[in-house]
Amino acid sequence: MLERERHQLIQKLVDERSIIGVGDLVELLGASEATVRRDINAMAERGEIKRVRGGAEALQARHRAHLAGVPFEMSRDICVPQKRAIARAAAGMIQPGESIIINGGTTTWRLVEFLRHADLDILTNSFPIAAELLATGNSRITLPGGTIYREQNTVISPYQSDVVSHFWASTMFTGCFGINTFGLMETDPQYVQCGIRLLERAERLVVMADSRKLRQRSSMIVAGIDRVTTLITDSGAQPEELETLRRAGVDVTVADVTEADQLAAVA
Repeated sequence: MLERERHQLIQKLVDERSIIGVGDLVELLGASEATVRRDINAMAERGEIKRVRGGAEALQARHRAHLAGVPFEMSRDICVPQKRAIARAAAGMIQPGESIIINGGTTTWRLVEFLRHADLDILTNSFPIAAELLATGNSRITLPGGTIYREQNTVISPYQSDVVSHFWASTMFTGCFGINTFGLMETDPQYVQCGIRLLERAERLVVMADSRKLRQRSSMIVAGIDRVTTLITDSGAQPEELETLRRAGVDVTVADVTEADQLAAVA
């Protein structure tokens, strides 16, 4: 990631959250702690943010519910060809009339393009996914209740008993922050709890993760690797990474990026 891009993302995160720690920025930016501290110092000297002990603070604090993670609008434009190829492969696994869960995220959002003429029963916690499927598709869409998180365009319920507990799906499709033989990883405790509750309502778990995610790590596990049925990734994954997951019992699919996928990145 270029310095300019890091600074833009730091500014976005600080503005949304009012304050953010160096550790969170290291994880989200994929940069070293020294780099993040230099970025904070440079931005503070320009008067864009405040430098505080252990992190950065917005010039004007805002009080808004937030989740750890890159905002939807920024993540949407990262690895577009790979995400579209992964989504196309995932859509090919869905049968007519199937009941499925689509967890919020920019990779799963790419599924919408391939489900516009499908007749499915879909539970999703993603506003963009629900809105686009309602506008262009024939499927029945169910949204859970809960708190709206604007940065990720996601609704997460703090309650144990809601519509999720009354839904059943043959398959759940989800992205992730990272995945390895320990399991599926996320960066926010609320993401973890939401993922666990959704997983309880699905028989199979299909993880849609571009190859970057095979090298990203977090301390928060949503599910052990034994819960993952299928991983769909792209050709940027290293053979040894895929073989390790296959030995753990995961069915791995590598989606090839086509010319149409490349064109989607500039559309």
